[in-house]
Amino acid sequence: MASLLIFPRQESSSLLAALFSFTTLLLYGLILLRQRQILDWLKSKITYPRTGYVSPPPFAEDSTLPLDLTKLSLQGAHATPPEKAEGLHANRKWRFLLTLALALAAVLLIFFFRNPWLCSAAGLLIALAVWFSAHHEQRVSSIVLAGLPCLGVILSVFLPRGIVGPQRVACFLAGAGALFVFDGALTLFRYLRANPVPNSSRVAGPSQ
Repeated sequence: MASLLIFPRQESSSLLAALFSFTTLLLYGLILLRQRQILDWLKSKITYPRTGYVSPPPFAEDSTLPLDLTKLSLQGAHATPPEKAEGLHANRKWRFLLTLALALAAVLLIFFFRNPWLCSAAGLLIALAVWFSAHHEQRVSSIVLAGLPCLGVILSVFLPRGIVGPQRVACFLAGAGALFVFDGALTLFRYLRANPVPNSSRVAGPSQ
C-alpha cells in the first residue's frame, strides 16, 4: 500500500518503480488469498519438526459419523451457552468498530492536516487500535505498542515538511510495516532459539 501511494506520485516515476508497485500489490493479494496454505507450510517446516504434531481426533476426519454425534463430540461438556456466545459476539463487534474508528481518525489526521506533530498523535491512535483489537484474544507485542508512537514522533521530527497527504500516509504505512516485520522476525528468532530441532540420534536412542 505504501509503494502504491509513493511511487506513482513521483515526478520521475520510472518503469522500475511501477513494476515494484505492481509486484508489492500482487504479493499482498497472494498472501491474502493463500494465507491458510502459507501458514500450514510454515508450520510443517518450522513448528512441527520442533514441537511435534498432534493429529486431530478421529471423528474430525470421519465423515460417516452421524451429524448429532459429531456435534456432541465437538461441543463437549464445556460448550458456550447461547447468552455468553451473544455477549462475546457483541464484544467483538464493539472492539472492531472502536478499532476502525481509531485507525480512521489516525489516517484522517495525517492526510488532511499539515501539522507534522499530528503524526505523533496518529501513532498513538494506531497503537490503541492494535491494543483494542487483539489484547482480549492474544498477546499484543510490546514492540509494536511502543514502536508505533515512536514511529509517529520520528516522522514528526524527520519527515520533510513538503511531504503531506497520501505520501505522508504512505511513509507511516511503510514504517508500520517495517515495525511489524521486525517484530515477526524477532518472534521467529526467539522461537527457533527456544525450540531447536531435536537431535535425531538422541531421539532414536542407541541402536542396541
